[in-house]
Amino acid sequence: MSGMSGRIYGKVDSEVLNRLMETLGEGNVKTDVVERYAYSTDASLFSSLPEVVVTPKNTSQVVEVIRIASEKRIPVTPRGGGTGLCGGAVPVHGGIVIDLSGMSRILEVDLDNFCVTVEAGITPERLNKELAKHGFFFPPSPGSKKMCTIGGMIATNAGGMHAVKYGVTRNFVLGLKVVIPPGEVLSLGGKVLKRCLGYDLIQLIVGSEGTLGVVTEAILRILPLPERSAVVVAYFKDGASAAKAVNAVLRQVIPSAIEILDERSIEAVNRYVPSLNLPKAGAVLYFEIDGSEQEVERQLEVIIDACRTHGGETEWTSDPKEKERLLAGREIVGGAIMNVDRRRVRVYEAEDVCVPLAQLPRFIEEVHRISERYGIPVCIYGHAGDGNCHSGIMIDPTSQEEWEKMRAMAREIYELAVRLGGNISGEHGIGLLRADYMESIHGSSLRIMRKIKEAFDPQGILNPGKMSL
Repeated sequence: MSGMSGRIYGKVDSEVLNRLMETLGEGNVKTDVVERYAYSTDASLFSSLPEVVVTPKNTSQVVEVIRIASEKRIPVTPRGGGTGLCGGAVPVHGGIVIDLSGMSRILEVDLDNFCVTVEAGITPERLNKELAKHGFFFPPSPGSKKMCTIGGMIATNAGGMHAVKYGVTRNFVLGLKVVIPPGEVLSLGGKVLKRCLGYDLIQLIVGSEGTLGVVTEAILRILPLPERSAVVVAYFKDGASAAKAVNAVLRQVIPSAIEILDERSIEAVNRYVPSLNLPKAGAVLYFEIDGSEQEVERQLEVIIDACRTHGGETEWTSDPKEKERLLAGREIVGGAIMNVDRRRVRVYEAEDVCVPLAQLPRFIEEVHRISERYGIPVCIYGHAGDGNCHSGIMIDPTSQEEWEKMRAMAREIYELAVRLGGNISGEHGIGLLRADYMESIHGSSLRIMRKIKEAFDPQGILNPGKMSL
């Protein structure tokens, strides 16, 4: 089998299957076509059937899988929860899919050193449920937190709603255990915050989407749960006013989350769950705040004042049940926009761009103009506190013309984000979806990335075809 880069890959034959079964046990090697089909895609529109799926239970078994794959030059695709939107877990060259979701243990909770050691397959929601028993939490919170895995979060440097205050996944990774060809384990980092020991390989692995190695364990920084939290919701006549309020707030305090829904997203939420009955508005902002009693009171005062100054109507609560009610619109918006028009489906393209905060109102305005010009609806929502916008392009999947329009729209949205000083992906990654843009975005630095890839993976067997590597 020939790879996209011209490489020739080996096939999974009976000898390889027998060796995998000897290493992992027959029950952890899936060859049935129905089982393999379940691993042929992730949450993207891409699909490709793997030749075999393995479900290792520890790092030693992953080492053996990589050793066998290296000997036979078989491509390997690591997989966590399969929630990626860019085809990062799609085995485009067949080969072996390594499903790490079974490696989901918490190996150590070290409260004295403010860290936890976990296997790559644990979900952040389950991790936080366990940490809450000790009064701690792991801040990164992607929308797929119930299903995604820590390994997948590390692979894409996932962010989520709370990045504006706490940062993204890479800000919490202290150490990693990574398996690289031809079957070597790298033990990187440890339980300390500071390191000045040459190149930081941990930060190189974070965001590499499984192209440099297979992460099996991680040491993560954790924080004490805040004493108090509250939610403020503010409704504005337009996105520009909302964006000005965000800027005014961030000049004084840093909320743990600042989320935005545009007018079309608000309408979609109300159609999806009419009982929420969100007020008619040009935009809505959701602020989450946490800290001590004094800090929360101070943030409430600043946020309410800033929003009202820019024409916003506000409501707030610190009651747990009421917080859930107020945040419900933001929580369900992804599903809601899928139901704007039953004849249309959402296509995940240009759905994760980042722009500088000062350019947020212009970005929203320009995307709406692009939508009107092509006659295809777009709903915009996302993380207003860090300029990360999720644009939901809705097309008629039976119309070839609309598929072509969508691709042209996506290219314009990407170009707009870059022109405004932003980038084409904040937290969802590159995968297959945005691989074609890597050359124009990175220029000569892509050559250096390819050299790094070659140093870790000389045969090119780790997640080939992704990130234009």
